[in-house]
Amino acid sequence: MTNKQPKLSGEPSNTALDYGKAVKAKSSKAVLLGEHFYKFFQCPHWIWYDVYEDATKRKSIPPIIDLIYKGKTAVAGDKLREHKKFEEIKPELYRDIEEAFLATLEMMKKGKNIYHGALMHEDWAGIPDLLEARPGKSDLGDWHYVVYDVQSSLDLRDEYKFQLIFYSLMLERLQGVRPEEAYVIDAQGNERSFRIDEFMDNFHLTLEQIEKVLNGEKPAPFLKSTCKRTPWYSLCLSETQGCNDVSLVYRLSQSDQRRLYGIGIKTVDDLANANVDDLQSKLEDWQFDKIIRFVNQAKVLSTNQPLILKKPNFPEVEHEIYFDIESDPTRDIDYLLGHLVKSKGKEPEYKYFLANDKSEEKQIWSNFLDFLAKLENFIIYHYAYYERQVFDRLSLRYGAPTVLVDKFKENTIDLHQKLVDTAVLPLYFYSLKDVAGNLGYKWDDPGAGGAESVVWYNNWLEKNDNAIMKKILKYNEDDVRATLLIKEWLESQKPSKLKEKLDE
Repeated sequence: MTNKQPKLSGEPSNTALDYGKAVKAKSSKAVLLGEHFYKFFQCPHWIWYDVYEDATKRKSIPPIIDLIYKGKTAVAGDKLREHKKFEEIKPELYRDIEEAFLATLEMMKKGKNIYHGALMHEDWAGIPDLLEARPGKSDLGDWHYVVYDVQSSLDLRDEYKFQLIFYSLMLERLQGVRPEEAYVIDAQGNERSFRIDEFMDNFHLTLEQIEKVLNGEKPAPFLKSTCKRTPWYSLCLSETQGCNDVSLVYRLSQSDQRRLYGIGIKTVDDLANANVDDLQSKLEDWQFDKIIRFVNQAKVLSTNQPLILKKPNFPEVEHEIYFDIESDPTRDIDYLLGHLVKSKGKEPEYKYFLANDKSEEKQIWSNFLDFLAKLENFIIYHYAYYERQVFDRLSLRYGAPTVLVDKFKENTIDLHQKLVDTAVLPLYFYSLKDVAGNLGYKWDDPGAGGAESVVWYNNWLEKNDNAIMKKILKYNEDDVRATLLIKEWLESQKPSKLKEKLDE
């Protein structure tokens, strides 16, 4: 370890998770932070904008929304004390992250488990969620440290793994021993590990790309859905639109972009005007359906006219249920099960089951199962996979009769999948708000979204203000009514006469 660490200073964060927004390097060399791995995978431009763009163009993101996007939990510290004994760095030390690092190092020399300690070495710095001492020799004594990331789920996405590898490599420099494994842990104490050596090659490739960005190399234009999570989304969108980059095509990945660049296709118009047979000969490893989908999407973006591939079929039933769930992942609660009931001959009616807190979650699940048990001659429509995911989660958590589990799964239709299978829209993204908004639906609160509803729920828990709950319920009702609009629009469509021309 070098004698002098680069000193970083800034305002302390309440959670110590967002320290990267506050710290500034006092050395001339760009400091690589743990959170850069998360940012890089969300949007390749995020890091560049943070370092080189005019800060006044940066949009503020509420801390709770930042937690949601990072998969964090608002109550991790309290719950983890039930599973791990650890000590925390005094919050005031984060006014100078070097002081927080020195305090962390002193705790490490004593073999303490540390929550939100600070690690530094040369031009690397970061704040891992949890450092745990394990038996084994190191420069510190008869123990060595491993690193944990606290998440609301145990999914091992690359942005989590690479950040953990980054911390593990810093630990190697500080304690003389590289941990063999790194860990993800949820608030209930469930753990999942991975072997660090298995991902080192891909880690170094990503590290090299991040270092290029930090040193001033601006990434190629690219737009993806996770760009919306960043404070720079408006810039990402305007710059990508400005050059009509091919990444505006829905579901086109960065590797797809590179392949298309390699054969001279850089814009949406390039792709729209390309010959499909020529593309297939140059992209032999791509499935033909993938090429057709991308070309059709590019042509629709160019003409700004939707394309109907085939007429979607929907079953004739007595009762249509439009289902949407509101959850707070930071508190591990699914608190609102909203549904719009459209029965033949009647006006659609919005209903819901609401949990005031975690203790009532089981009851609203029971209420939903009772509702499901009474349904006959019905279909439940939802948009995207989330409602089925929550159904499985609550079934596992609280139980459900097999007959009701089967009844739910056999009588649900994912309208997002139905839409993607049957239509191509002049949109960059196919979220509920993007699609229904394009069809003319207007939310009561134009800025509302799933993340914002979590902010409202947290405010409601704090203030117990009925006006806040009314906003949540209205947002949920808007979602199910928007889902109904998409279904009815799809139902009214017929295959486009221009389909053959577009497929050529």
